[in-house]
Amino acid sequence: GHVTGVQTCALPIWADESSLPAGVASYPSGKVTSIYERTFQIDGRTVSLVPEAVLVDQHGDPLPPTALRVDIDVKYHIQKGTMDKIDWMLLILPE
Repeated sequence: GHVTGVQTCALPIWADESSLPAGVASYPSGKVTSIYERTFQIDGRTVSLVPEAVLVDQHGDPLPPTALRVDIDVKYHIQKGTMDKIDWMLLILPE
């Protein structure tokens, strides 16, 4: 029989790639596992947002930090010179 439903790669299809940083495909990804007052965890790793952090959804639209939820899949960028400060994060929100 013929194949139905071609498997696509795990990355979502960007609505507008120009709104996303170059190299975003190579950014680490994970799932938000816990959220605390000033920090949160991605796959059990404690991280925090820098004050000027940019959060966007899978369409490249800006999001407030309050959009962060447990169990959301994310891609993120750790600020240069830090180990756990995120300066850019993509939230893959349920449609």
